[in-house]
Amino acid sequence: MLHTKHLRPFLAVVRHGNLARASEELRRAQSAVSRSVQELEGWFGVALFERSARQWLLTDFGQTLHRRTELAFTELQQACDALCERYPESAQRLRTAPFFSLAVHERRLELLFAFTERKHISTAAAAVGVSQPAASMALYDLEASVGVPLFDRAHAGVALNDSGELLLAHVKRALAQLRLAGTEISALKGVIEGQVVVGALPFSRPYVLPVAVGRVLAQHPRLQVRTLEAPMDTLVAGLRLGDVDFLVGALPVEPLESALVVEQLMREPMVVLARRDHPLATAAAPDLADLMESAWVLPRQGTPTREALGACLAQHGLPEPQVAVESSDISLIRGLLLETDMLSAASRQLFPHELRAGILVELPVVLAGTERSMGILRRTQEHSSPGAQLLIEAIRRVCRDESGAKDQRSAAARP
Repeated sequence: MLHTKHLRPFLAVVRHGNLARASEELRRAQSAVSRSVQELEGWFGVALFERSARQWLLTDFGQTLHRRTELAFTELQQACDALCERYPESAQRLRTAPFFSLAVHERRLELLFAFTERKHISTAAAAVGVSQPAASMALYDLEASVGVPLFDRAHAGVALNDSGELLLAHVKRALAQLRLAGTEISALKGVIEGQVVVGALPFSRPYVLPVAVGRVLAQHPRLQVRTLEAPMDTLVAGLRLGDVDFLVGALPVEPLESALVVEQLMREPMVVLARRDHPLATAAAPDLADLMESAWVLPRQGTPTREALGACLAQHGLPEPQVAVESSDISLIRGLLLETDMLSAASRQLFPHELRAGILVELPVVLAGTERSMGILRRTQEHSSPGAQLLIEAIRRVCRDESGAKDQRSAAARP
């Protein structure tokens, strides 16, 4: 883990362009300030400054770290300002707390993150590799270094209070900026590496995301991609905190906060799916009414699929279909479609391989008004790593190819 205590000396040298004046500001020996810069250079494996007797000038690598460090410290300043408003009597102490320049032992930050994930000090201590008493003391010291209460302590255990949650969010976003500094410095050296964390929503998992990931990793084998599969609100929360680089899949219907960027890549209607030798697959010209006699497998009531299908059928004066199985599990739906005479309504993007292989077919009916948007949800450009940008561009290309194929299918279907 990056030794964040060296960042404040680094910024002081940038401000003054001179080791002597930076050491005066920090009230530290010039040798100590110089060692901090050397530690950072050793961590990133690059020279951050061009040195002369009179002046230290940032290299391109140094400029990258400087920009990201300033963004990280802005996050911490926002946390400090918010806590000063909550605790005006502690404002003076808060504004001088070393924590807000990340001059804190990395193990304490690791414990804080482990505790928030596991909710128990004992399991957090085990995850970090320290004893429970040591973990308790480290969290107590962390709270004391900030100067305001961060935890609620009760008989049931210890939990972050509102101030602790606020501080945690800003710290996570600050550290995300420093991770981006590392990946950008590697990119300047000609190497795309690091980890891209993608919130994978259902529409993207079977085809679009795997194809895009495969293309990017073929060109950049040192990059690692990690996908998260979770409810939308969980993934959006991770996106806000900097734990997730971007989301891809079916976009949310409800509006989102302005800090998040929504990019629509394609729109597709739902289609009715059946196995290739289903009786309706060989029928002359089935209509929606003919489908009402069949059993269906569909997601539960209240999901976008059920609501869109229900609205479409209602426009034709038709009732809800006979739902024999309620499930959103793609593997289960696939198995039921292949092994029974059940029908389902879904996006083509959920079953691309089965449709290409011909083991599932689209019935020739139109589900008007069931279009769903597929795209990317991310924070602004300044929060994207080079690897994430490459993967986003690859996803765009796959979606453009799919949109072109859809247009060709539509043209071929016209009389």
